[in-house]
Amino acid sequence: ALALAAAGCAGQASVPLPPKAAAVMRSPAQVADQLSPRQQVMAAYAGYWQASDDAVNAGSAGPARRILARYVPATAIPDLIAALRQDWDTHSVVDGNPVLHIVSVTVRQRRATVHDCIDLSHAGLKNARTGVVLPHSFGNARANYYANLVLRGGRWLVSNIVPVVASCDS
Repeated sequence: ALALAAAGCAGQASVPLPPKAAAVMRSPAQVADQLSPRQQVMAAYAGYWQASDDAVNAGSAGPARRILARYVPATAIPDLIAALRQDWDTHSVVDGNPVLHIVSVTVRQRRATVHDCIDLSHAGLKNARTGVVLPHSFGNARANYYANLVLRGGRWLVSNIVPVVASCDS
């Protein structure tokens, strides 16, 4: 049967195939240009939270600065690094992730505000050496946050995040 199948294929005429379409590769800048300003702000805000986790996990200032530079103004980085040193000194790494629940986005020219009812109950820290979770590092399931973003060099940067004492339901 194998010989018959091989013989059947050998008798087939060669047929030219149509040319392959060239793959269209887009740079991140091209993709960002296709997003609305509101979508760009939301992507920058979400990226900030991921970068914050990555900066904690970086374990030292050099890599953390490079990670944060894409999401915050340069003037904010020294204070963020100073805060991260406390985590690094205790060998803390991220355990879990925040879950964003964006309530609203306001964009006005080169400034934007994001209101988020973020779930921080699944985002905390653990000791990298022992694996012990730091239970008090986890936050509220409905934390009310406002983030201010500025447009600099064609990129939205998180310039300030303010937790609000009032509940998200207010």
